[in-house]
Amino acid sequence: MPTEITRNDLDDLVPRLKNALRTAHDYVGQELWGNLRELSPQDHGRLAGSWTLQRLGDMHSLVGTNVVYAVIQNEGSDPFEIFPRNAKALRFEIDGNVIFAKRVSHPGIKGKKYIDESIEKTESRIGEFVEMALEQEGLS
Repeated sequence: MPTEITRNDLDDLVPRLKNALRTAHDYVGQELWGNLRELSPQDHGRLAGSWTLQRLGDMHSLVGTNVVYAVIQNEGSDPFEIFPRNAKALRFEIDGNVIFAKRVSHPGIKGKKYIDESIEKTESRIGEFVEMALEQEGLS
């Protein structure tokens, strides 16, 4: 049996679809933000707590951090040397012993790929978020 859709039906449907898309967009942003906070390497929790979610426009959001080592933790680094910036030597402790050194050879960091994992985890739920948003608008 054919279904007839009138101009009034479309006029009602379009804003509801737009609202559903905005809602789904918000769900995706919240999910990515939460996944990044959850999956970030946590030594002191600074990185995990630094992620922000900003809505920049109707369908434009930004998830980011100002922690400079976030990318290094994700991608890793080659070995490198650490030198003192404002002193003649570096000072640190190992097993309760104070050590002074003019330089330290760092072995590098293996990338943890937590950003990639956060994105994949979020992408796997996009369909669910769209369904939830359509249901909220009474369109499912």
